Amino acid sequence: MSLMESNEIISVAKLRDMKVPEDYTQVANLFNILEPNSTTAQSLEEEDRHIPTASNLKCNENGLLVGFGRTRVVAENGEGVIIGYGAAFRAPWTDPGQVGSTFCVHPDYRGQGVGGLLLAHIENWAKEQQASILLSTVHDWIDASLPFVQKRGFTLDAHVFDLHLDLRSTDLANHENLVEQVKRSGIQFKTLAELQGEDLEQKLYELCVETAKDNPGQYGSLPPIEQWRKEFLPEDTSRNDWVFIALDGERFVGVTQLFTTEEEGVLYTNYTGVHKAYRGRGIAKALKLLSIDCAIKEGAHTMTTDSEENNAPMQSINRSLGYVPGKGHYRILKQFIK
Repeated sequence: MSLMESNEIISVAKLRDMKVPEDYTQVANLFNILEPNSTTAQSLEEEDRHIPTASNLKCNENGLLVGFGRTRVVAENGEGVIIGYGAAFRAPWTDPGQVGSTFCVHPDYRGQGVGGLLLAHIENWAKEQQASILLSTVHDWIDASLPFVQKRGFTLDAHVFDLHLDLRSTDLANHENLVEQVKRSGIQFKTLAELQGEDLEQKLYELCVETAKDNPGQYGSLPPIEQWRKEFLPEDTSRNDWVFIALDGERFVGVTQLFTTEEEGVLYTNYTGVHKAYRGRGIAKALKLLSIDCAIKEGAHTMTTDSEENNAPMQSINRSLGYVPGKGHYRILKQFIK
């Protein structure tokens, strides 16, 4: 369905390019209606400051899309109020051919063609750039979201959902000896702050690359180390003494890490991974126990994380520690035939 055909069947909205900074407030309001306290106009503006303005998309020697580019549109009702948002983007460090996207519609306007209009624009843009695959996410707590995209040719790739641990009521007595047991097997536990050496970040990055290969929550390759460092070791939300590493001698074999959140007293487990050769020895749970103990000492009352539905070992660990599942999202994808 073309964008023109979409306009012929829709009467409640029209699309236009997003205007900055004029639209920041309305777009933030829309996001917060869907997920309360999820963003601000200021944070949207701050994100834009770190994103290039010029596009340099092209196809490489294998005919796959590379480079940076994006499109952002909003859907307005007859009164000029923003009731929908859509964006498609390609970061230069993502796998060739891949384009990411996001879209959302005000709850009062669902089922009226707004989502189809936004998605048609996103798909058309991706095709015009000669993308080979389009990725997106839809909320699992909006009942019609997954059927909506499946009818439009998307397939379900992963189901990732949040988990929460109430540190005020959690009882870890049954696990208190696990860390010492793992230590007796020859594994050491250190924080990144306690280690010395010029290659620490490189070793940590290589561990993350290796453990991400069979992580169902991860799609595609990790970014190059320069971009990974910004995402994995951000100075504003993490600290080196919140990065817990399992070592076999000098070899990095496991990691977990805490991030701050915008909620006071809530810490987030950003990533937990153990090298395949060392799994089944209690290392991942021991790392999580160390991070929970740290969070309690930091005065946190809640820990959060997320996990993919099919990641059975991590699901088992999280449930055994008392994590309770919450809302999540479906990762969806659509492949374009060239």
